[in-house]
Amino acid sequence: MKERVSGSRYVDRPRVERTTVLAEVLRGLGKERAIIFLAVVLYNASDELVAEKLQIDPKRVRLSFSKTVSALRHPSRALELADYAYEIDAFDPTILIDSELRSLIREWRVEEMFEPLCQQCWRPMDVPWSARGPSRTGRPRRYCSNACRQKAYRTRHP
Repeated sequence: MKERVSGSRYVDRPRVERTTVLAEVLRGLGKERAIIFLAVVLYNASDELVAEKLQIDPKRVRLSFSKTVSALRHPSRALELADYAYEIDAFDPTILIDSELRSLIREWRVEEMFEPLCQQCWRPMDVPWSARGPSRTGRPRRYCSNACRQKAYRTRHP
């Protein structure tokens, strides 16, 4: 979608859609299962971290995640999510903003539990996103900026 900026100049702006289907489906799965699913998918949290934050066994985390994925594939829920999933196109710069999902994440405090923190200043770091979701390649960042990385180095090596 092109948006007029000034005069005759147009700038490409991604289309924005608002949906509530995913949040409704996650609410139907139960709080613990939905939190485990969101932590793994959105924040790339390990099974051990999820188990520690929710105070459950890591084996239970893996089992719950696989059951949640299976439940999302079940025909009863798959029909609800079909339109939502097929609207996402790798070549279409559509941003899916789910206000209901955001409110669900805030309500259950998922972001506060699993957002990575800088090891120097302990402020939350942004999760690196690529076009296909959270980027999972390479080593995860430990510091929010080069300044924090340098400060940590100087405290380790006086």
